[in-house]
Amino acid sequence: MIGSQNIKEISWAFFGVLIFFMAFGPSGLKYFWQVFFVMALLAFVCNIYLVYVCESIVFYLASIVFSVVGAFSYMACTAAYMIGASFWGRTSIAALMVGLFPMGVTLLLYLILVNGKPSFHPFVYDGIKVQPRPQNKQKTSSAYSLLLVAGATTLAASIFTKTVGFLTTGVVVLFGTLAVSVTFLFYARHIIRVLRTLRIQQKTMPIPYTFMQIDEIREARSRWWLSRFFKWVASWRKSPGG
Repeated sequence: MIGSQNIKEISWAFFGVLIFFMAFGPSGLKYFWQVFFVMALLAFVCNIYLVYVCESIVFYLASIVFSVVGAFSYMACTAAYMIGASFWGRTSIAALMVGLFPMGVTLLLYLILVNGKPSFHPFVYDGIKVQPRPQNKQKTSSAYSLLLVAGATTLAASIFTKTVGFLTTGVVVLFGTLAVSVTFLFYARHIIRVLRTLRIQQKTMPIPYTFMQIDEIREARSRWWLSRFFKWVASWRKSPGG
């Protein structure tokens, strides 16, 4: 359940996972850090929107799924590129193509899964209010578990590199992170499919699907100074003199 107590925690934890993995990209490439800071800023702005403004549960959950899949797929692409660069050089087209291979696999799997029919409906409804269906075992710390996995993976890769060498480590990281990305997509396939259906349905609706705890979230946001600032900006832009 996404409520005022955990909307901040969930969003910032997944944002941390994404930025953490992005920082371990191919830093040797020209303009890497410039691109990194631009992408990090865009992700930061998106996360601010998710926490303090967003009322669409479809957009919110889709952003969370994208951040997880994107983070692990990005790491797989980085590992693939570094392997290719060790053979053909950092600026070769072949290395760049190899680096894009994991992203292509992930995208292809997503397109296959999103167009299927869900055999399980992962949400419950109250009008336009939606929430994930309660599970037998709630995993409230799943976002923090991803941060721990990210840190442990980095530490293990560092130790592994010193033990068996760069190339072997790159292969392990490539297939390991690609496997995580693919596995996450597979287990989230019902959510992905239903989110696509809801996104199509709400195009004809005056109000998009929202959080089950939207009243509680709105009340909490009314106390958060940043939310009040965004509301002030929005009202100022809508005013006749704006």
